[in-house]
This record gives sequence, structure tokens and C-alpha cells, in this order.
Amino acid sequence: MENYTITIRTISPLCLGSGQADVNVDADIVHDKYGLPYFPGKRLRGLLYESALEVSEMAALCGQPFLTQRTVDELFHHVSDSPVHFIIPDFHLPDYEKMIEDWQVLQTTFKDTIRPENVLDYYTSLRFQTAIDEKTGIGEKTGIAKDHSLRNIRVLNRGITFKGTVSLINASEIHEQALALALQNLRRAGTNRNRGFGQIECEMDGQHALIDQAFRKGGNQS
Repeated sequence: MENYTITIRTISPLCLGSGQADVNVDADIVHDKYGLPYFPGKRLRGLLYESALEVSEMAALCGQPFLTQRTVDELFHHVSDSPVHFIIPDFHLPDYEKMIEDWQVLQTTFKDTIRPENVLDYYTSLRFQTAIDEKTGIGEKTGIAKDHSLRNIRVLNRGITFKGTVSLINASEIHEQALALALQNLRRAGTNRNRGFGQIECEMDGQHALIDQAFRKGGNQS
């Protein structure tokens, strides 16, 4: 089993929607009971799979087989005969366990003034947006906000870092290279990407060396 520590950084505001809302927020983000945001492992897995497929398609188009779809499907166990197990936990803020202890003390000592929503406010902002009217009828106005469409969403602030350790079981070097390539290619996450949200940067131990190995292998096979 090989373990890799991965770091995810938010380069722009990021909306990892929870599907929840309340009287103050129309669309909230995922967070734990202490109000600390996190990056769900299941969501990261889906993003990495899409990113790896994209890289394999680019490799095929340029005739350099540094990553094949077969390898991607093996890594993410999308083929029944794959021996590989790819374990991705939820990613948390650095020093998460220590932060929980500190926040527990503060929320117990100052329970009337410090609540989980106050903690969440520290890492996030509210953004307001409207839906745009795209009517095309003769004489109708276009490009203006629709009536009653104003809503707010919570986003993670830029500069937030998440860390986690993933595990690869029964993986070969080509699967490690596939993971490195998928992380390098993954640049967006969350919702409202067309509004400038969701830009991220991912990095793991030994990432660049694995990518160099993949490219050398692809070039030697061309």
C-alpha cells in the first residue's frame, strides 16, 4: 500500500454545495458540526476521475500514450478485474484535530457568543447573484435580471488549504502516474464555475517526478 499526502488550495472563491439552505443562506457549503469546512472525499474522487479521463483523451489525440483509459478505469475500479483500490478520505483544514479541540473549548466557554455558524463565517463569504433574462421576442429586453431571482450563496474564501492522505492498494507505477496527472490537470471544482468560482490547485508528494516518468514512457512508446 502506498500513501500520498495531497494538498488542495482555493485560488478563487469555491462553492462546495451541501444542498442545504436556511433563512439566511439560499445555498450553503459542506461543513462539519463545529462549523469547519471540508472537501468531501467522494466529490474529490469524481473530480479526479473526470480529470484523468480528460488527460487520457489528450494523450490519445496527440499520439503519446502516457495515460490510457484502461489505466484510468483500473485506478478508479471501473473495470471488474482491476486489483487496485483507491481510498480517498474527506480532506480537512491543516491541524484539523487540534482545531477541533480549540473550537470545542471556545464554544463551551463562550457558548452564547461563539457558535458553529460563527466559525464558518471566518472561512467563508456570502455572494449575491441573479438569473439573467434571455428572452428573444421582438421588442423584449434581454440581458437584465429576472424578477425575484436574487439569491445568495456561501463560498469558501480564496487561500483556504485542505489536506488529506490517499491510499493506493495493489497499484503499479502507471496508476500512481495517473493520479499525479489527474491532480495536475484538476483546476476547477464546485458550482458556479462560469461566474469565476471554483479555481483550485492540487499537489501531492512526488507529483512532478511521476509526471516526468509518465511523459518519458509515452514518448518511448510513440
